[in-house]
Amino acid sequence: MPELTPTLQAFFNARSPELLQVITGADLPGLGSGPRVDVVAAAVVKEEKGQSWPDGVLAGLWLLAGDLDRSHSYSQQDSSAEGSFWHGIMHRREGDYSNAAYWFRRVGRHAVLDQLAEQFPDAYGTPDQFIEAVESRRDAERLKEIQWAEWQSLMAWCCPQDSP
Repeated sequence: MPELTPTLQAFFNARSPELLQVITGADLPGLGSGPRVDVVAAAVVKEEKGQSWPDGVLAGLWLLAGDLDRSHSYSQQDSSAEGSFWHGIMHRREGDYSNAAYWFRRVGRHAVLDQLAEQFPDAYGTPDQFIEAVESRRDAERLKEIQWAEWQSLMAWCCPQDSP
């Protein structure tokens, strides 16, 4: 997987160097529902048992592990804009594009969406534009890289700033 941003490296290193190592050693997640990445899933299960993580962080980690059902459970519990954002990503990955668009509309205006639109204006001008690109699978490798930037930006937003 491409390197994590310095913010996420510091966050995961402070909370769980083991999880950081697993994340950075994994492949980029696919645009679809699979595959499940067992090594990431095992690390997330261990972290769930060991310490308290915000629902948004767990929703994102389970997406990274390819376990859309568990990600869905956490995003449904989170009534924030970020919970809706993770929810939209999860439905996009499962191929339920109209439902993904619904959840992205619930996000409303969000700094992460603005950042992605600025960084990738041709592919992520709006969440709907990105959903359509993913549905068509045009330039799938580039879309996976954009999805990785999306995951990192939203994860950084969800990480508690006062973490050790």
